Amino acid sequence: MQKLIIASSIATASAFVAPTSTASASTLKAQESMEGPTVDPWYMDGKEPDLSKIRGVFPGKSMPADYGFDPLGVAAIDVFSSDDDDYLRVKNYRDAELRHGRLAMLAAAAWPVQELVHPWLNKALDAPNLLSDGRSPSVLNGGLGDGPIPLALAFTAIMAGLLDIRAIDIKERTGYDKWIPGDYGFDPLNIVKGASPVAFKNMQAKEINNGRLAMVAVACYVAQEAATGEPIVALSEGLFTPIIYMPWFQHVMDTAFGISSFRV
Repeated sequence: MQKLIIASSIATASAFVAPTSTASASTLKAQESMEGPTVDPWYMDGKEPDLSKIRGVFPGKSMPADYGFDPLGVAAIDVFSSDDDDYLRVKNYRDAELRHGRLAMLAAAAWPVQELVHPWLNKALDAPNLLSDGRSPSVLNGGLGDGPIPLALAFTAIMAGLLDIRAIDIKERTGYDKWIPGDYGFDPLNIVKGASPVAFKNMQAKEINNGRLAMVAVACYVAQEAATGEPIVALSEGLFTPIIYMPWFQHVMDTAFGISSFRV
């Protein structure tokens, strides 16, 4: 009986100890999957996950929206450079991509808006008409040298230069290893304040994906207007015309009110 009690005690003790170690291992794996490896993944010592099997062009395999699509090998690793150079080079590419994406998102929204607003705003302010054919000025459409447009372009270039200076300063103060591409310390709405690492990475991925889509959209704007000679708001009339002006909507409303008045 005494042996049975001792055996039961040992089994009970082992039953309490084993799940604790298992839980710790699973917790560590979950933390590694969320936060990434705690050591530099560039050198594998057999204890860290094999990140080389994960698709991506960034050596650390931890960059948001990195789907491993690099057909031209722009972010390919240079075997003659150091590891830090590879990390920094790809991070600089991502920073440039983010800048172009943010500018493209503004342009994708402003392009059709100015084509819609300019006619009546021009009349209201009695200003010169810069969109004589209804198309926004571009490299292929022409008109970049008309009116105050050169001044606006110069102002944009100056602001981009100031942003570069600020970016270099933040990069040096933060350190190249901890520097986050596209982070200029500007978050007036506190969108990422208090966000978890996973939520922060998801927001980064959404921003870069929307920026990529906007860059494609702006390129399509320029190509379509140059090829057809028509403004975007006319080529995609269904997207920029209020529904009350749609012929089918007016027909439906006329029919509905006509039937109602007939019944009355």
